[in-house]
Amino acid sequence: MISLRLLLICALLALFGKVARAQIAFVEDQDIDKKKANLAGRKPLFSPARCPKHQLLYPGDQQNQNDWVCDCAPATLYYPDTDACYPAYRQGPCETGQMLVLYKERIIPECVKNPCPKDNHFLIRDTCYEFGHSTENPCPNKEATYVLGVNPMNLMVDCVKLSVQLETRISDNEEVAPPEYHIDLAEKCSRGSRLLVQGKCG
Repeated sequence: MISLRLLLICALLALFGKVARAQIAFVEDQDIDKKKANLAGRKPLFSPARCPKHQLLYPGDQQNQNDWVCDCAPATLYYPDTDACYPAYRQGPCETGQMLVLYKERIIPECVKNPCPKDNHFLIRDTCYEFGHSTENPCPNKEATYVLGVNPMNLMVDCVKLSVQLETRISDNEEVAPPEYHIDLAEKCSRGSRLLVQGKCG
């Protein structure tokens, strides 16, 4: 009887621990950016419990702590028809054989034909290269860990530095933003973001 009661208590504690951990947002970098005076140095957070996939929790420009909002991570695009964010130059919400692209001078991304037969590939000089592939890519500095990817600053296909993320014994994959989220470059109301498309940037 006692072991059954002990087992039940352990199961409830484990379940409560998972629920409590899912509600916590983690700051990826503890450095305060003094240049963002309107945001009081607050940085975006990776919070999978509050924000959908490919989104970060951004601080607002008000002084209260309740003005945080979910928006697209860098190198992703907001697609209004599905009210979701998707990686640029990938299939995302588009039909098979297409990719999501945001052209210069445009606000809404479009689905266009992907000349490569596979998703996650991009055509350069008549060859399809896979995004993020470290050995077979057209980048001149492969030895310096440059891979084909989407530059989060201008949303163009470019050779970008491969992000290496180290795991520790106490880390949990759910708590750390994946490298493709480029959390260190995240800025509220950037090109391709949901807030910009919806006209909520001042």
